[in-house]
Amino acid sequence: MGLTRRKFLIGGGVVAVAGGAGILTPMLTREGRLIPGKPRFGFVQGSEGPLPQQADVVVVGAGILGLMTAINLAERGLSVVAVEKGEIAGEQSCRFYGQVMTYKMPDATFQLHHLAKHRWREMNAKVGLDTSYRTQGRVEVPYDEEDLENVRKWIDVKTKEVGADIPFKTRIIQGSELEQRLHGAVSPWKVAGFEEDSGSLDAEVASYVMAEYAKKIGVKIYTHCAARGLETQAGAISDVVTEKGAIKTSRVVVAGGAWSRLFMQNLGVDVPTLPAYQSQQIISAASRAPGGNVALPGNIYFRQQADGTYATSPRVVVAPVVKESFMYGYKYLPLLAIPDFPVHVALNKQLIDSFLQPTHWKLDEVSPFEKNRLMTAAPDIPELDASLAKLKVEFPAFAESKLIDQWSGAMAIAPDENPIISRVNEYPGLVINTATGWGMTESPVSSEITADLLLGKDPVLDPKAFSLYRFNS
Repeated sequence: MGLTRRKFLIGGGVVAVAGGAGILTPMLTREGRLIPGKPRFGFVQGSEGPLPQQADVVVVGAGILGLMTAINLAERGLSVVAVEKGEIAGEQSCRFYGQVMTYKMPDATFQLHHLAKHRWREMNAKVGLDTSYRTQGRVEVPYDEEDLENVRKWIDVKTKEVGADIPFKTRIIQGSELEQRLHGAVSPWKVAGFEEDSGSLDAEVASYVMAEYAKKIGVKIYTHCAARGLETQAGAISDVVTEKGAIKTSRVVVAGGAWSRLFMQNLGVDVPTLPAYQSQQIISAASRAPGGNVALPGNIYFRQQADGTYATSPRVVVAPVVKESFMYGYKYLPLLAIPDFPVHVALNKQLIDSFLQPTHWKLDEVSPFEKNRLMTAAPDIPELDASLAKLKVEFPAFAESKLIDQWSGAMAIAPDENPIISRVNEYPGLVINTATGWGMTESPVSSEITADLLLGKDPVLDPKAFSLYRFNS
């Protein structure tokens, strides 16, 4: 797709209009760039030996979406090979925040997450291992009266919509119940939404446990084995070509996370996403601090982990300006209007890199994926430090907590913030599962939908809202 002067002006106008509205804060010094990294924690060895000559399905990407899709397909009796350019779960899948929740979510995403909560509650028993999942109530204090009224209406609608098979368990709390949930808070919070059945997963554990389970049930996972592209015969997929050779197959799943767009560009298929990064941190346990999962006005967020430590993150998204920002950045304007959810624009080397990045290569050439084995976003240290300082002021019990780790996760988001889980019409036998900031939460259900689409079955949820082609109109 070419970059015309008109598109450039539209993209620049998005930044200017949003900035003028006070929604978006451009910062030349803001972190928002990819840098070489390594898995945050944990390691799972890839499969040994040569690549199989053929497989029923090849999954491109061994992050959580690729792993869960491979598991779902293997459990249906198919031979599955996953190929990964770097390490298993080495990028975003070891850097997620870990909320398994539905609070205030719109219809399509709500259904996906509501069913996913149920799937995760059963996961430890299913795999016979501790994934770190815990059912954990989540408290969110509305930021103003309008927000509170909208939450009340949302709860009323969902209470009527949700069936009795998986009950809806979100309600308004106040008084002593709220005080108990927020014990030790300095501010006199009066009312909050409470999602009783929300869950929690820890980035240090969950993806690696699921990877071990995938290998246990027969999934072959080849690391440092980037997929370069697909070969076809008579209009049908015949092979996945990797840097280590080709695998014959007629079915492929692309679950490459933030790299999915680039992989699909080489196939001549446009996947409209933009990069988004969010910094997070882990702090040590605090004996007198409240447990559970909490979100408060003023950008105070924390979630207690299975080992007693706390994940905490400023709810600030850093959006690096890239070539695609000028092509279709205007489609993201509705997302910038979300209250109490600041977006910071980063103008840095990643803009230049996006223009220099090849989008087409031959299958016998070194691909961009081999030059970017394991990439992560640079964490926004000042934002993290400020967020932690706010948390310690609001809850003095955290004064004793020590910083353990800081990082940033790299996502690719679609204009409507829904994931893309879709057949690819141009390549029969190809399904894509990507474009989400909630991959860990959604993965048990998005993988099921992906497998159903690949095998020609009716998915458990209507996939229309997740179609790659929903943007064409």
